[in-house]
Amino acid sequence: MKILLFIFGLLSNAAQAQPMNYIGMAKAEVIKEMQKANPGFDLDDGAKNTTYNYIKFVDKYNEETYLFFMEENDICSFTKLMSDYSNLKIRTDELNKNYKNAGEGKWIYVENGVVYLIELKKEEWFFTIIMKKKK
Repeated sequence: MKILLFIFGLLSNAAQAQPMNYIGMAKAEVIKEMQKANPGFDLDDGAKNTTYNYIKFVDKYNEETYLFFMEENDICSFTKLMSDYSNLKIRTDELNKNYKNAGEGKWIYVENGVVYLIELKKEEWFFTIIMKKKK
């Protein structure tokens, strides 16, 4: 019986969980929160780019890459998830559950009066989900 109550508690907490919004977070905070919220992703310290300032996480199956783009002051300005098509249904279901649909491949999210746009783009070999502040 205790096991069933424990499992029910976990499921209830998961159902109430809000999506994590990393935009506006400092670089160290993004890393800390990403590692806590998504233990299936590992920080890729080897990702160096002289053009873009970003943090890169890769999932343990090498199906998904999560990029957090930083402004000059190391504050996250937008996120980009690149994923294998085998995850399309799962990710689309998550988007539909957590955000308001705003048309084909688009969702909106409002937090503290700020409107965010989430866009799913289908590429040839993978798809991307970009989240940024709406202008």
